[in-house]
Amino acid sequence: MHLEFVVPGPPVSYQTNDKVNLKAWKASVLAEARKVWTRAPLTGRLKFLLINFHEGDTPPLDDDNRVKPIRDALNTVVYGDDRQIRYSETIQISIDAPVKLRRASAVLLAAYSKGDEFLYVRIEDAPTVIQLPG
Repeated sequence: MHLEFVVPGPPVSYQTNDKVNLKAWKASVLAEARKVWTRAPLTGRLKFLLINFHEGDTPPLDDDNRVKPIRDALNTVVYGDDRQIRYSETIQISIDAPVKLRRASAVLLAAYSKGDEFLYVRIEDAPTVIQLPG
């Protein structure tokens, strides 16, 4: 794993009409990433994991409009270009949904224990072999 961090939610949609709010959201994402990322941008093929722990039963945004601002914010700082992301996993789950906590990331657990909505971001090397669905 290269990097993991959390961002307080809720996320802001890529398609919002409030571009000032979108810019502020991207700046928040980048600020949280920079707290733990001080190296040069990553090279090579990457895996991107995003888990949105949201309030209520229904996610606040659809998947692509939630992910794009986050990936854009990390461009040129964490990785050279988001085209390096070859494997992506995104999950939207209510903060109140049952989950298995055993062996979970300490970073994720610290944010989860607060009980407020947040997003967990993790960047790692992409798998070298992809198992196709059967």
